[in-house]
Amino acid sequence: MRLLVAALLLLVLAAGCGDDGGGEVEPGGEARLRVLDTAGVPSAFLEYGVQKGFFEEHGLDVEVTPSQGGAAAVPAVVSGDSDIAGSNVVSVLLAQAKDVPIKIVAPGTFVQADEQQDFSAILVPEDSDIRSPRDLEGKTMAVNTLENVAELTAKESLSKQGVDVSGIELAEVDFPDMNGALTQGRVDAAFQIEPFVSLGLKEGLRVIDRPYVGTKPGLQIGSYFTSERFLAENADVVERFRQGVADTAAAIGEEPADFRRFLPEASEIPPPAARAAVLPEWKAENDPASLDLTAALMERYGVVDEKPDTSDAVAE
Repeated sequence: MRLLVAALLLLVLAAGCGDDGGGEVEPGGEARLRVLDTAGVPSAFLEYGVQKGFFEEHGLDVEVTPSQGGAAAVPAVVSGDSDIAGSNVVSVLLAQAKDVPIKIVAPGTFVQADEQQDFSAILVPEDSDIRSPRDLEGKTMAVNTLENVAELTAKESLSKQGVDVSGIELAEVDFPDMNGALTQGRVDAAFQIEPFVSLGLKEGLRVIDRPYVGTKPGLQIGSYFTSERFLAENADVVERFRQGVADTAAAIGEEPADFRRFLPEASEIPPPAARAAVLPEWKAENDPASLDLTAALMERYGVVDEKPDTSDAVAE
């Protein structure tokens, strides 16, 4: 993560925040918008909005490109290769703390407030001797990326249950590979998200903790962001994107079953997993309390030396 931020700073200095290949148009005109989002449920959310015409209603031709993860999307936006991208909140706040010129423009995923509806889970093999969170001390746990939202929420949720998280060794493993790593004994536990949680449970894995909701019910996990340059030159386009996100969020809230039917079309999620998966929640507005808590966790667990100031993280 620290190497990524250093590379971002070089990008800013060398590229001046990128080209003009995106959505610059006259206010109210048609605009083509290139958007990166994490492959799976997050990118399917945008694809659903595109298919339903919510972005078109706001004069946008949105091209969605699935990406490997939020942290990798930051350089694409800074360089101008993408106009807007989806990312976990930690990656955005970390980049902003290092003076990378980006702004949050719309909310992404939230964990639901219902403690039984968390789309994250710490999983262990069925025959594991890990029977409670405290049994994780001294064990190896897979996370998709170090110094990111998975690590922070896992440590916070477990710490609140009396676990000495300094005794847990973390290993980077991609989400699609985690369940296999567990069954093969390469790690003792894994921080997973849907649909891999449901797939793992079907394979006999067990849940030890639900870290997102354990950190804060209703916690904002994701966000959409753009470069300050693109925002300054395309404020109307960005606002219309925000409105399209809000419309898509409202539609899924009203008819989640329709979105579940759409998931296999827009991702590699098989229909049974799409029907069983616990979905994130999407909202029309960012949650300042979640951003502030995330910033505090970044300082608490050593991702940054000083808590980031979130007062200016979101574009007005």
